[in-house]
Amino acid sequence: MKFDRQEEFDRLLRIFQLEDNFILTTHKNADPDGVGSELGLEYLLGKFGKARIILNPDPLSEKLEFLNVNKKIHSINEEGVLKIPENPRVVIVDNSDIPRIGEVEKFIKPDKSNLIIIDHHDGIQRFEGLFCFSEIGSTSEIIYELTELANLQLDAPTASAIYCGIVMDTGQFKYSKTRPRTHEIAATLIRNYGIEPEKIIRNMFEDSSYKVLLFKQEVFSTLKVYPENELATIEISKSLMQKYGFSENPLEGIVNELLSPKDIKIAVSFVEQDPQTTKISFRSKDDYDVCEVAKKYGGGGHKNASGVQISGNLSSIKQEIVEVLKSLKK
Repeated sequence: MKFDRQEEFDRLLRIFQLEDNFILTTHKNADPDGVGSELGLEYLLGKFGKARIILNPDPLSEKLEFLNVNKKIHSINEEGVLKIPENPRVVIVDNSDIPRIGEVEKFIKPDKSNLIIIDHHDGIQRFEGLFCFSEIGSTSEIIYELTELANLQLDAPTASAIYCGIVMDTGQFKYSKTRPRTHEIAATLIRNYGIEPEKIIRNMFEDSSYKVLLFKQEVFSTLKVYPENELATIEISKSLMQKYGFSENPLEGIVNELLSPKDIKIAVSFVEQDPQTTKISFRSKDDYDVCEVAKKYGGGGHKNASGVQISGNLSSIKQEIVEVLKSLKK
């Protein structure tokens, strides 16, 4: 099988074969693609007999605990009771923004000589340790390609985690970076490892409390539509989450629903993390490049799916971002 950018895959695999000690991490509030990538790489390094640990900047969300079957995912606040590999290579997956790994950054040398980043997002500035395949729809696909290149058979939990990462970051196979190869990988995972897509989808997007429906009703009461700009927005306040007993946003993918009308091409959700921090998720269709906007504020992602976390209160940030999006050109 011929890989995309075969030489880069070969070079990356050689590093994992030749070096010994690794810390694997991803961005804060890890999503299924970050988790699938971590678990896939942890499995590969284990087969190579390497010392390795998954060490994230914060605990895994309760919603994603079903992926952590073998309890291999740890957070930095457990550092005191964990065995950290000496003089490690730090491997960041599904993220190139180093501050987003929080305190795990302390394991990266000042010259970044021990850093590897494996990512698939657009517009990342290149450096020696970067392995970015922006034509690929998910980092989990990249890790799968490495396991296949190494002639490894996966176990069922690892295969499931990789499959979840692919499903999430391809928008359930509908985003533009979904390639024929994406479907081939998904089919192989289903065929060889007994993955049940319906069960996976329910775990990821459904099987929640009825309170989520009531929460969603109130969230949609904040819906604003700007027809002349083909734009729709919603907002989720911290107080609303607390009202229903949620410590984190249970509607992570709700922004995608705003794009269902044919005449809405840009969708944005504003989620209050705390009184002075707002998380923004951008989605778009056609030629609207929302990544361009995310980058202006220190974020990133893809042309049609990007995000950023900004210091400031939700109301003022929303007002500013909406004005910027109104002027966004195809």
